[in-house]
Amino acid sequence: MPIYLYEAIDEKGILYKTEMQALNKEEVIEFLVRQKLTPVSVYEKGKIERERLALIADIFETVSPLDKILLAKHLAAVLKAGLSLREALEIMIADAEKPMMKKVLISAKNNLEKGQPLSSAFAAYPKYFSDVFVGMIRAGEVSGTLDKTLDQLGEQMLRDYDLVKKTKSAMIYPIILMTGSLALVIFLLTFVLPKLATAFARGGFKLPLVTRIFLAIGDIFSKSPVITFGLFISAIVFLLYFRTTVTGRKFFLALFWKIPLFRNLMKKIALVRFTRTLQNLLNSGMNIIESLEITATSISNEMYRDFILKVKDDLRRGLPLTESFKKNSELFPNILTNMMAVGERTGTLENILATMSGFYDEEVDRTLKNLVALMEPLMLLVMGIVVGGLAISILVPIYQMVGSLR
Repeated sequence: MPIYLYEAIDEKGILYKTEMQALNKEEVIEFLVRQKLTPVSVYEKGKIERERLALIADIFETVSPLDKILLAKHLAAVLKAGLSLREALEIMIADAEKPMMKKVLISAKNNLEKGQPLSSAFAAYPKYFSDVFVGMIRAGEVSGTLDKTLDQLGEQMLRDYDLVKKTKSAMIYPIILMTGSLALVIFLLTFVLPKLATAFARGGFKLPLVTRIFLAIGDIFSKSPVITFGLFISAIVFLLYFRTTVTGRKFFLALFWKIPLFRNLMKKIALVRFTRTLQNLLNSGMNIIESLEITATSISNEMYRDFILKVKDDLRRGLPLTESFKKNSELFPNILTNMMAVGERTGTLENILATMSGFYDEEVDRTLKNLVALMEPLMLLVMGIVVGGLAISILVPIYQMVGSLR
């Protein structure tokens, strides 16, 4: 039997706080009234703590890309096996391990029982489910091909996940190399060089310019090593946070866009997502204008997003699709727009987009390999120059000191 905590006041205004066992809240209130007490608050012991824990879980728990891939794939498989959507959701609710996923699936099942579409349940969680996810499911429901659409959605998310994973994996080694080298330089400037500064000062000879520069920097760092370390960590945390903001994304986009090799990679990643998403949305039965609008939201590159939305507006004014894309050959190469024009004329636009998606996917692989192959020696060269300059700034005065002792 649950325990209830209550607060109540008597006729004299004296406040009582205690607990009692009861079947439900109403039983507690009836007991208090019989005792001529006025209830102030009645709540089940431990319920508030559970609600707080659930709120914390909602804040920190997330639905990962793999969770969404498995969700689409499993739903497609169960529907293809001949089960109803309600039965498919019941199976997945029983198998769900993450509380958030179980919550989403229960919401979907409740919506279904109320006569609402499946897509409405996912639309209620925009933090986890993108417009592409919701839009494709909605199109599949309307066209009566939900199982096929879910299968296509799962494949698209899997390829997008692989694309992101490949990009991140390619950047790990250069980032580790740069961070490690920077940490080494800061360590030498903070702890090693300041200790040698006293010995250099006793030598009474003029130090090289590079040594004086590093000594000045080391003097600043060594005054408070804790603050220096804190600033180094804070700078990393700030950059990681800044890149997630709208201003940060625009800043880094503008920065990397000026570097030809990075610009080439960013263009190909955007084109992969454009062709793949548009192809799947059109395959699911969605009209071209709505497909372009949702496709624009799926591309993280804001230059592509803004231009695609302009193309959508051109279509509404009656302009041909490929003619609008040809206005910006910098973002959309002629090979893509020409192929799309052929697809428009022959009614095979979805097949053309699928072909170009595969082409640009392979191009991303090649560009990533070339980028990593070029970045590694460049970063080694830059960090070698920095560390080498620091080493020279230490060794030259030492040789001068040794020479003065002879």
